[in-house]
Amino acid sequence: MLLSIIAVIVALSPIVIVHEFGHYLACRLTGIRVKEFAFGFGKILWHKKVGDTDYQVRAIPFGGFVEPAGQMFHPQDAPEPPKPYEFAAKKWYAKFFMVVNGALFNYLLAALIFGALIYIKGMPETDGAKMPAVIGSVAEGYPAAELDLKAGDKILSVNGVQTANWQQVVEEIGKRQGDLTLTYERGDKTLTATAKSNTFKKDAPTVLGVTVEVIYNPVPWWKAAGLGFYQCYYWTKFSLTSLTQSFVKKKAPELAGPVGIVNIIHQAVHRSLLDFVFLIAMLSVAVGMFNLFPIPILDGGYALVYLWEGLTKKLPTEKTLNIAVNIGMYLLILLVVYATYSDAKRIFFKPKAAAAAQAAPEQAPAEAENVQK
Repeated sequence: MLLSIIAVIVALSPIVIVHEFGHYLACRLTGIRVKEFAFGFGKILWHKKVGDTDYQVRAIPFGGFVEPAGQMFHPQDAPEPPKPYEFAAKKWYAKFFMVVNGALFNYLLAALIFGALIYIKGMPETDGAKMPAVIGSVAEGYPAAELDLKAGDKILSVNGVQTANWQQVVEEIGKRQGDLTLTYERGDKTLTATAKSNTFKKDAPTVLGVTVEVIYNPVPWWKAAGLGFYQCYYWTKFSLTSLTQSFVKKKAPELAGPVGIVNIIHQAVHRSLLDFVFLIAMLSVAVGMFNLFPIPILDGGYALVYLWEGLTKKLPTEKTLNIAVNIGMYLLILLVVYATYSDAKRIFFKPKAAAAAQAAPEQAPAEAENVQK
């Protein structure tokens, strides 16, 4: 339990600090005075004022904020214009830059982590013809589990046809008409097993239920850096595509709320350090992407307002802004409630049998994806 609590703090702290630092740096670059730069919420544990800025560490280590001088929207009936160093006095593009830079720094953090992991570990091989036919894992509920296949087993032949790589294994399994006989190597032993035709799923007649043992190829640092940014693009596109498909198909989107995020961090830290660090990058992408959604009170909502100011040369009325903020607040509350309900249903109330049935199909597509790419 203690490890999980520490892991949650360690995972979320850099994401929050980097996000707020992005806002802080944008303020400095555009001449906006910063009154407070705080990590955390609640009681102030430590603070130090340097120049006009009070730097703070607060008791609750989740979240943080940067408070620029002045209001985001200067009252239209104010007797005096905003001071030159205040937020509202700046041009629309300076304000736009300030509100989006937090999310951009989340993407930068994620790209650096992805790039570092790729440089340290290498890139997974995706060409099935170059991948030895070694099993990485076995999914429950599929023929492979009944054959007692294990991670590390090397498939030598399928129905008597020799297979030297995963591409050949997939091709031969795809030709299956009845039973499937495998010859495989385990240590210094050569074993044979036959999967009966009736053990294959009707909706997945050529899925054996194994994943590939991933092999990694070394990558030079400059290529790793580029791949780090590509990972940010890939996961953002994947998330947005998944959300779009959910709405098109009129299905409830799969969202993780606070409970789900804590559970994911708990699982990752108990798997491996690399998984945990990778998760930090994924969460940073998620935070950056979510903050750019054009919902009022989020950074993306304010960015939309300042884009409107740039196009029309004027801000929306105070009444319009207040209505938009209230709508945005209600949307966020509903989103958090829905995500928390989904977390509770998925984690605490899902029958074990149903959870196992879902886990197997999630692993099976990984086999095809790794081989066919």
